[in-house]
Amino acid sequence: MVNLRKAGSGLLITIGAIFVFGAFVNPPFIRPLLALTCHRLPSRSFSWAPGLCARCTFFWIGILFSSTLMLFKKLPGSVLTGLLLILPMALDGSLQFIGLYESTNIMRLLTGFLGGAGLCVLLEGRS
Repeated sequence: MVNLRKAGSGLLITIGAIFVFGAFVNPPFIRPLLALTCHRLPSRSFSWAPGLCARCTFFWIGILFSSTLMLFKKLPGSVLTGLLLILPMALDGSLQFIGLYESTNIMRLLTGFLGGAGLCVLLEGRS
């Protein structure tokens, strides 16, 4: 019988690894995929990870880290915990998008990582 949690974790690890590889290496054959999920603005990217913006880079790192943990045990938390982890990313991105302030790459890094981890907690599906 297939363990759905482990299969889902494996899929997330694969997708996360592709995006993290694309963020750091930025090869031409992955750029169209990266462009589907990220604006890729150089001013919002780290020079050492030019393939994605800071928020998206660390969102995928958060997913890669958390989904790897999911292979071995259930992540702590509930659906509410997952939503609370995603909230800072949603607020930071939304407030910046509507022009209320300009976020920093460090803030994008933190909120992206929390958002990626929060998505994995949500996917664990506990209430």
